[in-house]
Amino acid sequence: MFSRRPRQGSILLVLLSMLMGCTLQAPYMRSWDLAEGINNRWTGGTFDAKKLSADEAAVYNELGTPETVRYFRTVETRQPVYAWIYLKREQHVWFVEGKRVDYVAVDTDTSGYTKEYRETLEDKATTGGIVAGAVGGLAAGFIFLGNKIGLRD
Repeated sequence: MFSRRPRQGSILLVLLSMLMGCTLQAPYMRSWDLAEGINNRWTGGTFDAKKLSADEAAVYNELGTPETVRYFRTVETRQPVYAWIYLKREQHVWFVEGKRVDYVAVDTDTSGYTKEYRETLEDKATTGGIVAGAVGGLAAGFIFLGNKIGLRD
């Protein structure tokens, strides 16, 4: 009578969207809450020290758990960047793929695609939308006006 497939598909879609929301957190982060109003910023969690890189472990042992962790990507290579923010000390510690760095140019857009690639995708999507609209308009015109212009004889 009723198909179970749509319900299973909906459940799968909900689970995937929930998982995608957690993917930007580093694997060592536990029980962090997203900060309101600031993208990709987490507060109030703990670290699983066993999953830290050597550089991260050294900072963790020296300074402890930061009050805030922020996620970025490098501008050129799109590598993941985590900023550990110690609010009381007014100190930021930057990590690019687990290695501590003193300076890194970051982008708040967390997409793995470069700016040029994103612009190309946007251009292609725009062009595709225009072409699809034109083809759809022609098809609708032929369907509705087919008898009047002699297509259905």
